[in-house]
Amino acid sequence: MNKTLILGWGKSGESAAGLLLRHGGDVVCFDDNGGDTVGDGIENRRGMSLENVLEDVGLVVVNPAVPVDHPVINGAKAKGIEVIGEIELASRYCQASTVAVTGTNGKTTTVSLIKAVLDKAGIKACALGNIGVPFSSAADSLSGAVAVLEISSFQLETAVKFAPGIAVCLNVTPDHIERHGSFQEYARVKAKIFDNQKEDDFTVLNRDDPVVMSMGNCIAAKKRWFSLERKTDGAYLDGDGIYYSDGEKTEFVMRASEVPLKGRHNLSDVLAAVTVCGIYGVDTSTIAAAVREFRAPRYRTEYIGRHGKLKIYNDSKATNIDSTLRACSAMDGRTVLIMGGWDKKISYGAFFASLPSNVVHIVCCGDNSDEIIRWADEDGDYSIVKTATLERAVAIALSYDDVENLLFSPSTSSFDRYTDYMQRGRHFDGIVKAFANV
Repeated sequence: MNKTLILGWGKSGESAAGLLLRHGGDVVCFDDNGGDTVGDGIENRRGMSLENVLEDVGLVVVNPAVPVDHPVINGAKAKGIEVIGEIELASRYCQASTVAVTGTNGKTTTVSLIKAVLDKAGIKACALGNIGVPFSSAADSLSGAVAVLEISSFQLETAVKFAPGIAVCLNVTPDHIERHGSFQEYARVKAKIFDNQKEDDFTVLNRDDPVVMSMGNCIAAKKRWFSLERKTDGAYLDGDGIYYSDGEKTEFVMRASEVPLKGRHNLSDVLAAVTVCGIYGVDTSTIAAAVREFRAPRYRTEYIGRHGKLKIYNDSKATNIDSTLRACSAMDGRTVLIMGGWDKKISYGAFFASLPSNVVHIVCCGDNSDEIIRWADEDGDYSIVKTATLERAVAIALSYDDVENLLFSPSTSSFDRYTDYMQRGRHFDGIVKAFANV
């Protein structure tokens, strides 16, 4: 029997292996960081020659953290062995209805909103994928449920036949250039979410994003849109009103001022979720009730308390420039921004060109601090300093007496010092608690 090689362990690899084993598969693993076994007696072929790693292997399933030019992937392709990702594998075992959400920003919030609304409507929904629970952990046990999937560009790279019933693209702005090589390639990978959809599927697109708009030209599925700027088939904002149109009738959903999430970027995510749930036929009163009750996931412009007059926000989830700009725009009043982290090899010129005027102080901390400062405008209406640790950054930020907000919004990934943005967010919370007693 041909074996399946799991390339890269972690949550994704372990879940993929579990799915295969439940269906009688023969599984081995290659993980550069694992021991001789990686779980349940599964052989880790680390340290073997490439020929031996791929011996008797008929399929390679790649963890999204593994770069697509890994030697094992190149070796497998040279031998004609199929290479797929964990999302692709899970989709082959899933009989449930699927909603897949991608985009540079807002994926987790939108997926969580869709699940909340569907649950409120009595439609069982499971939030899976990049949100933290691998798709393959539940793909074969979702009978009667909707799989609501958060999908990253890393996961789309290794998608082959993945075809969600509803595919959503929220926005596309520069990110992960260190992985994809260029913005054009990053956008191309994002658009793969639509490649295998059929005419009776649905595509949900952001009418306010020019890159997303351009994707609509080559999509076979039925299109619905969402927009903060204009009326459209889908969900849109008109004054303070959120409306949903299915192309034949238009219904009022709720007032935008009732949405509990801060910032226009979150309002855009709400419109995307309303559009998806409208396609599922959820009535507008149920949608509105679920949105009113919704609370954002952790570390997404999360208010964590006051220090004197200073309001403190933890936006550790901001892993790219656009996300941080959105968080800055959502701040009401003069703001000190703490930013920096993993060096993604991207320019900060666009960041400083678009920086809202309410940001009056910037404290940089992380591996890319020098790169951030290099792009700062010497004549900008803000001060900018660099420091070595997040503890020191918080101390500096708290020392300013001319601001109303302290925003921690790194603008990049956490991998310089943390395992993920959640660990980074918890660290910031702990520092602030020690310094400010919030």
